[in-house]
Amino acid sequence: MNKTRGPAAEFLTPILDTYRGSAIGIVGCHARGLERRSCELDVLIVANEKRPNSTVRMGEVFLDLMFVTEKEVLRPTNPEHAVSMAQANTVRDTSLVLSTGFASSLALLAISARRSSTRRLASALKSLGRVEDALSKGILVDADYWLLSAAYDCSYSWLYSREVIPSPSHLLGQLRVQSKGHIMSFESFSRGAGLENSSRENCASRLASIAVLHDILGGGHEGRKALRSTWSPSHLESVSSKARELNESIEHAECYAYLGVEMLNAIKQLSTRERGTSTTAVGPSLLTSGTNKVMGDRMLKDMGLTRERKPLKESLELLRSQVSKLAREV
Repeated sequence: MNKTRGPAAEFLTPILDTYRGSAIGIVGCHARGLERRSCELDVLIVANEKRPNSTVRMGEVFLDLMFVTEKEVLRPTNPEHAVSMAQANTVRDTSLVLSTGFASSLALLAISARRSSTRRLASALKSLGRVEDALSKGILVDADYWLLSAAYDCSYSWLYSREVIPSPSHLLGQLRVQSKGHIMSFESFSRGAGLENSSRENCASRLASIAVLHDILGGGHEGRKALRSTWSPSHLESVSSKARELNESIEHAECYAYLGVEMLNAIKQLSTRERGTSTTAVGPSLLTSGTNKVMGDRMLKDMGLTRERKPLKESLELLRSQVSKLAREV
């Protein structure tokens, strides 16, 4: 496996010193040469026991620290993790656990990619069903949310089917490259994700709404209980840094698509907290009413969750057609 060199390597010295006995590797866009200046370093740290992931900042560079056990490296239970490790770089590996695990993941890349694609496709199908249910009940905000979720899962499934690892802040660019000769696949994601609304102003509004969600997730909202999550201040700074660079380079659609991923993740975490032990999947309407209301009309507008019934139904039909086509391929 290739070693990590260049400017990124110098920021790993404190991590190497802190976790002296651990094997350490790099995954994500830095391992594949896709990184922008604002992209965080995804650092894989082999630990004796599972620990919460975290984001730290060193100067102007952000590092996402992901702790895994030797067992998870050698036999990943999540096929998406296996795909990621198939294209990883080692930094320190005295026990050869990373070299062994990465080589195994590379050998099984086709199988892991197919499994990842199938899982994402199944999730997209469930979300499409929830879009229909929400539309039948007239709950447009939930229909919008589930349509977004289906669009992202479908796009991830499509990329995995081509053995491409989806990168949230590079997603639109990856889809453009893969969509040559498959225009409708790209169009279904673009429409499903509402990218026709992408602009500098709307990116700023969506980022502001994510900051509010982050505040609630972290317990900064008065009278609310903090939710155990990976949403640290450094994580929000990392998101803001990437959004700022994308907007400065006039990549508003890429920025809006990336912020959509972050928004969906935050709403999912908040909905999980509000519904307690219930296993029923719920949309953002849970957060817009009752005594625990955390989202109002202004926030929904900032998020972009305000599409009307007609465009939602049109996008639903387009996306359903592409999901069916992809199901036949995988």
